[in-house]
Amino acid sequence: MNRPVEYENLIKTRALEAVAPTPGAIAGFMRNAADYLAVAQGLDPARHLQVFTLAYEGYFQLVQAVLEFYEVRTKEAGRNLAIQRVSASLGASPQEFAFITKAHERRNGTSYHSPFPPLSKAEAATMLAILAKFLPAARVLTGHE
Repeated sequence: MNRPVEYENLIKTRALEAVAPTPGAIAGFMRNAADYLAVAQGLDPARHLQVFTLAYEGYFQLVQAVLEFYEVRTKEAGRNLAIQRVSASLGASPQEFAFITKAHERRNGTSYHSPFPPLSKAEAATMLAILAKFLPAARVLTGHE
């Protein structure tokens, strides 16, 4: 496996671990991401929390697909580092990168701590646009539809 140096360095620091590929996993993650996108796009945009959550979870399926493509999994670092590393690999702009990182915090905050403040329509729309933008990028990177 030819991994980018950034992934190799994360393996050396034990943030990620090298793993054997799981047959069909990349295709499954990509299919899930596309399904999350389709459902989120079909919802009433006034359902901010549901649109945001579906789009965030769809984006995380892209993260999982790219990790599988590079034959790594999170070890000590967890979801946040995986999201950040893959977002950079997919070519997220600094603004998108900042939003995706914030979206992870918002998702954790509304899932584990408190439902307040509520998610805005703009946050939901931005997360949905990010998923729609990076689904094709992940398809190109991984070679999977």
